This record gives sequence, structure tokens and C-alpha cells, in this order.
Amino acid sequence: MIIEEFNFSDKKIPIEGREDISSSFKINTYKTKLKLMEDKKIPQKNIKEVINHFFNKNRNISNKTKNAISKIIYCQKVRILILITQYGKEIIVKRDRLIRDYGWFFFIEKSTNESKKKKPKKKEERNKEQTISTEEFHYDDTQIPLKQKEHMRALYRTKEYNQYLKLIKSKEVPQMAIRDVLEDLFFKDELVPSEEKKGIRKIIYYQKEKVIVIKSLIGDKMYENLENLVRKYGWYFYITGVPVGKSELCVAIDKIEKSFSQDYFSNISLVEESSNSKDIRVTIYPIVLKPNHNCHILGLGKLNILLDCGLSEKDEENDIEGDFRHVEDYLQNLPDFILEQEKLRQDTATEEPKISGIGYIPRNPKIDAIFISHSHYDHISGLKELIKLYPDIPILSSRITLDLYLLRDSNFLKQENHDDIEQEEYLNIVKNIIYVENGDKIEFKENNCFLSFFHAGHMPGALMMLAKVNDFRLLYTGDYTYHDITPFAGTRRFLEQISRPIDYLLIDGTSAQEDFGNISDQFHSLILFLEQKAEYGDNSLIGADPSSLAISFMLTFWRYFRKLQIRRDYKKRPNIYVDMMVRKNIQVINHRYEYIYGPISRLIKDKANPFNSIKFRWFDHSNLDFLHKKNNIIISHPPDLSYGLIRNIINSVGRSPHNFIFLAGSIHESPGVELIEGANEIVFSETWKMPFRAFLLNTFAPHIKIKLHADKNQLREMIKILEPKEVCFFHQSAKKLTEAVVYVKELGVEKVSLPKKRLLSILN
Repeated sequence: MIIEEFNFSDKKIPIEGREDISSSFKINTYKTKLKLMEDKKIPQKNIKEVINHFFNKNRNISNKTKNAISKIIYCQKVRILILITQYGKEIIVKRDRLIRDYGWFFFIEKSTNESKKKKPKKKEERNKEQTISTEEFHYDDTQIPLKQKEHMRALYRTKEYNQYLKLIKSKEVPQMAIRDVLEDLFFKDELVPSEEKKGIRKIIYYQKEKVIVIKSLIGDKMYENLENLVRKYGWYFYITGVPVGKSELCVAIDKIEKSFSQDYFSNISLVEESSNSKDIRVTIYPIVLKPNHNCHILGLGKLNILLDCGLSEKDEENDIEGDFRHVEDYLQNLPDFILEQEKLRQDTATEEPKISGIGYIPRNPKIDAIFISHSHYDHISGLKELIKLYPDIPILSSRITLDLYLLRDSNFLKQENHDDIEQEEYLNIVKNIIYVENGDKIEFKENNCFLSFFHAGHMPGALMMLAKVNDFRLLYTGDYTYHDITPFAGTRRFLEQISRPIDYLLIDGTSAQEDFGNISDQFHSLILFLEQKAEYGDNSLIGADPSSLAISFMLTFWRYFRKLQIRRDYKKRPNIYVDMMVRKNIQVINHRYEYIYGPISRLIKDKANPFNSIKFRWFDHSNLDFLHKKNNIIISHPPDLSYGLIRNIINSVGRSPHNFIFLAGSIHESPGVELIEGANEIVFSETWKMPFRAFLLNTFAPHIKIKLHADKNQLREMIKILEPKEVCFFHQSAKKLTEAVVYVKELGVEKVSLPKKRLLSILN
């Protein structure tokens, strides 16, 4: 019986109340959530209040989803609200939050009438791009593939194309035969230099649309003289770059047979057979908390999982022991650690502990798995040595994390043969990998005990790990960013996937006391300086990590200046140069794009890949001629500014007061520290000193901070959504976290703690 109608967005939605509903709506998920509502004593709000708030005040559900709802059915007695809609995915994803907000279970049912409608038949793909002919054009001992195609892709129908097509028609420019065009362009035309002609790798043409697509390594003069070429030949030249290509490393990794299957843990129990599966102890033990090393051991019953392995090796020269001995100490003394903490807990307990008595004491403990959150050195430095010590440990990691780790740490790039991984220790690491990606779950033998993984932002491949043991939830963030930073998505859009509340949140505190402001504003401020330098044809140097910020910078700058060119006919668009290490990282992303979260994945999939742009180029030691030219943005990855290739670059860029430098990395080591403190020279060696006169943004505008560690504002958003009962920081000294601890307590967190190195904490 329809009791009333609800007005929303110029339409009336029927609302029907029922005394009872069919058992078909009482699915297993409903039963689980009903128990949750009862256990948590979530109040059931009045139906009118629920509907009014849902449609008019709930910001978590989009208007598109709300507008698609055609009818509402509800049953007060069983707490079920049925939404009739064709677009209910968002409701399902955010169902837990709706339950907490309203005390109702939201059930999605597709409209009967809509579901019976026949789906329209697909149109014949008669307009799909097709290759008509393939041949080769010979120039300077090279053979350039030449293809004729029809039904040109929309990608080439740019605003610029329409302008030049209009010019061709208005001036009645005759369209030369394609062979005549190429013979004249390559062998007679003097507007395009020989260097650019030699850089052409592929040509595609569309006769009907009058478009010639030139894929080349360089095309500056060709583009500069585009109008002359159009007037001369009656064709529009779409000048684009050479594809960055797939990663040879990824191909070599994928060939290696893995030692562990995806369901390896499904038959592994967290407790001994005689123990109660409801009394599974959860512990945390920080192994090392140095600024450049991070490692914790997570205890789940009898299992021990390493959360990252940023461990230092033994310093033989100074006879300093490495951090691996602390792992051994943990395994040897774990029973004593547990007894000590259990006794302390019982002596100081004000209420009954969740696990009665001392509980299970593990015998002969070992490291059962390693979780690698991401590939940065401070989280993975000890992995190679660790696998030597424990060769049979499964490693939980994303594909991209493994790729980027081997790319930086192994000798793969120095191998003559790039078909295989030659170093045995890295080969063993690859064999031990169990791949996990966003949304994946590793289940144990016990019901309701599992590990699940979620996108962490920060860099490609980075993951957070949730450990759920019965009703206890621990989330280890690794390093994270909440906001999206092109081309990588932050945690923001993934947090709704995580069941809450979190009992123990082990979270990155690197920048927890800082306030970066709006990240978009920070990028925009940086870009305004780059645009000013481009106006005058000056060069800009950006120093950044090759696997994360360097790629973010490259794509952000490329997109900004491309929009200027397309929308405003901007003539001074700079070339963007990256070094070979950045290029190799880009090839990994290009190869694994389906595991990248953010717009870059879609662009690569849709063959609108910005990495293939003619304005994007790469260089090495043998190719630094571009330093003598103007209007370039150079992105390199300095470990420090006096090392390797970056030394040659800063020696050229840093001498001119008109050039621009921004250091997103290398500011804590010499000579970066000295430059930020006002030094006017760089000392490369005893006999080589360089005057530094460039405009250094770090000193002019120190408030511009672009980091891939979350600040206090991002921390606030994480806590707001995850609702943690206890927050514990890592990745920062206790002294620097005092303000952050106070701040988090003000956000309503019951308990905030700082990790104590090599002290076991029992969490449940």
C-alpha cells in the first residue's frame, strides 16, 4: 500500500510501507548487518527522517544515484529499506555507512519493467578505424613504416585540426599525393632540419580527413612551421611522440614461476588445534623506527608477519651490527615477551581482558610472511638480506611494488641480456611473491580472520593492509596520501571499502604536524613559476623521486601546458625532459596500467597516452645537447645534487640567474641543504666548484611543499572516516609528534600512542 510520495528533483517517488516482506530480501548480508546493528545498538531512525535526510542532506551519495531511484519500499519491523533503481552500486559500496547513519539495511532491487526491456543491439562497427595498406618509406638508411587508414580516431580531431582544415578549404589548397608529400618533405624541404627527419619512426595518413600523423622523437621545427606545411601540401600534420613502450623488467618478472599459490594461507591456522579460535592474540613489535628504516612485526596468534622490512645491514667497516639481529631476538624471546606483557596487563587491568588468562604461548615462532607496503628504500632495504636468512617466506606485495623495487635495487638494467632476472637473490624474491592488489583478501583457516589490502596513494603500487581477527581490526597504512595527486589516486575514494571502526590504526606520521594547505594550490603555484619561465624561454629543473613525484610532476606539467596550447593557442609550450631512470619507471606504469588507480590508467587504455607526447622526451649521459637550448622543463632524480647525471644538469641550469630550480627531494643532504640555507656555490670536488645563481623556489617560497606524505589535514580525514579507537604513529620521532598526539585526541580518538622500539604491545 502506497502511503505517500516524496518529491525530489522535480519528480515524485512512491513510498510503500509493508507489515512484512519476502524472505528473498533477507539475504546473508542483511542477517550479518542486522546482528551488527543489534550488537552496536545502532538506533533505527524514523522512516520519514531517513528519507528526507538521505535525499536532501546526505553528501556521501551522489545526485545521479538518488535521481535513479524510482520507488521505495520499507518494512519497519525487519529494518529493511528497498530502493528500486537501475543504478545502485554506490548504495551497496556505502551500505555500512548508511546502516550506521540510519539504522536501516538498504536493499537494491532493479525495476521489473526496466529489467524486461530488451537491450538495444550494438551498432555495426562500420566506423571503426581500419588499416587499408602498409608499406615503408626509405630515408637516410632507415625504413619508416607507412600506413594508410580510414575512419580516423577522434583523438586527432583537435581544435587545431579544425582550424587548419578550414584554412585548407578557404584557401583551396590542393591535396598533394602522399608519396609526393613525403619525397618533398624528406629530400627537398629545408624548413624541417635533418635531425628531426631522422627522428621520425612511423607515419600514418588518412586520405579523406587530410591528416598525416607523424610519430617522432623530436618535432620542434616541424611544429613551428606547421602552417607553412599545411599551405604547401594541403594536409594537416598531427605531430606526436614515440611510444614509451612496455617494461622489459616486467616481462622478465612475469616469466618466473611463483612458489606460493594465491590461496596459500587458506589452510593455515592462527592457533594450535587445542586452542580456542576466539582467543587469538594480536600483538605489535616495532623492530626499527629510524628516519630511513621502518619495520614492525605483527603477531596474529601463532603467526608473525613483518610489516615492511626497512632494515639496515651490518656496517663491517665500523663493526656495527645490523637490524636483523633484532628479528632473531624477537623470535628467540617471544614467549618471554608475551608472559611479561600479559602479567603486566593483568596487574594493571581495570576490566576483564578480552583474552582470559595468559592464553596461547607460541612454540618455536618464526617469520611467516612479509608484507611490503611500497618500494621506497626505507620500507624495503632489508628484503634481499632477509630472504637470504629466511629463503622460504611468502612475500605479500603488489605487482608494481615488486617491479619498482627490482628496477632500483637489482642489476637488471646493467645486464646485457634483458630476458631474465640473473641475480639469484632477486630471483628468489620474485618466486616468493604472492601478488595482492586493492580489494584483495587473504583468508586464514579460521572464519572471520583475514588480511585485506587497499590502495594507499603515496606512489604507484602502494598498499595499506587490514588485519581482521574475529571482531578486532588493525590497519597498517604504510606511507599514504589521502588526496589524489596526478596521476595517482589517494586513499580518499577507497576508504569506504574498509569495515569500521578500526581498533588499532598504525599510521604514517612523517608529516602529521605539518599543514601543506591545498595540494592543488601548491601545484598551481609551482606551475605559475614554470609558465613565467616558459614565456622568456628559460630552463627549469625539478628534482624528485623517479618512481613517484617525478611522474606526478611530468603529467601535471604536460596536462597544464597542453591545455594552454589547445584552448589558447599557446605558442611557448616547453619540452619536458626526464632522465632514463624516470623513463624506466614510466615504462613500468605503462606496462601495468590496469593496476594504477587514477586517470592515467584510463588514458593509456584509451590510447590517449600522455607518455607518447612529442613534448615528452628522455635523455642520458650521451644526449645532453638539449641543455644548450631554451624553454625546457627537466625532471631528474638526484640522490644528491653532486652525484652522477644530475651534476651535469645543475652545472648547466644552475649558473644562469634566469633559470628556475625546485627541489622536491635532496634537500636534506649536501649540497641541497647548503643551497636552501643560501649558499652561492656547489662544491662537486676539491677542484670543481660551481657558482649557483639560478632562482631557487625552495628559498623564495618555502611554503610551497609538495610531498607524498600526508599532512595533519589528511590525517584528520583518515581518522574521521576510519573511526579508530587507538591511533599509533610510526615514521617519525616521538619528540616531533607531540602536537600531532594532542591534535588526534582533540578529534575524539580514545587512545593515541607512540611506538616503543622493541617493546611488545598486546592490542586485544
